[in-house]
Amino acid sequence: MSLQDKILNCNEKDVDTIMQQAIEEADSNSDKVERLGFLENGKAAHLFKGFIPLNTRIKYSNLSIEDYGMQTTDYMYEFAHLIRKHNIDTKGALIHYLENFINSYFGISGNVDREYIFNEIAWKTTKTDDEYFDALSNNKLGDLKHKGAAQCTERSAMAQQLLSLFDTESYYCMGCFASDKKQEAHCFNIVKRKNDYALLDYSCPVPLFNKDGSVKAYYPFVGTLSNEEFLDFINNETIKEFPNYEIVNNQKVSTNNKRLYVVGKYEIDNLSKNPSIEI
Repeated sequence: MSLQDKILNCNEKDVDTIMQQAIEEADSNSDKVERLGFLENGKAAHLFKGFIPLNTRIKYSNLSIEDYGMQTTDYMYEFAHLIRKHNIDTKGALIHYLENFINSYFGISGNVDREYIFNEIAWKTTKTDDEYFDALSNNKLGDLKHKGAAQCTERSAMAQQLLSLFDTESYYCMGCFASDKKQEAHCFNIVKRKNDYALLDYSCPVPLFNKDGSVKAYYPFVGTLSNEEFLDFINNETIKEFPNYEIVNNQKVSTNNKRLYVVGKYEIDNLSKNPSIEI
């Protein structure tokens, strides 16, 4: 029985116990890695398959102190209870509902950034310089809860943990994203489907419109990758182009522009020469 089925069919009082066992098993069976991200001296650990170990730290910027730990687990329990509350009984519904859950957990568009939050925690909890830097080396994903400061690095990391826990082959990817006049270093996920793969972007989602034109919700952007495209994409720094879309009356409607993604590079070379992107 899948974890999703176990959560839906157990007693409410047993949810946390089931989740604790699942988290411990996932952490024990995970591929051990000390750090993920674009590291010092040109080193990179920009692709990871499966559940990220809870003692892993993720580097999200060029400055060596700017990373955080993955030991936070409260959201895993919260998501399990939401699965029961909303009777999320399919893999597709779980994947789409994650967008709303991630937004709710982290909050949206706050007035402070990650560096301010992590530094404030360190200053308030320490008295000496040594203690301060020790505190910075012990900050964690959960420190950003409800602060509106989480970006693609954290959002994709949370998605990676929940997708992996709930029996989905998932890949955490660090690379670059471009669309219209926008290009930025970016994190996203890839999941295995029955006959192919899907790129999931929980940080640059697509709007779901009501009939009156107002936005009802946001769903993760989904881009299809064949088995061959997937291997080329993750192994060769190949730029992958996807048609962009919105959802109107439960139908995908093209926005007549493109999205570009690449794994393992901070920027897309010669972007201005690509006819699909206005730059």
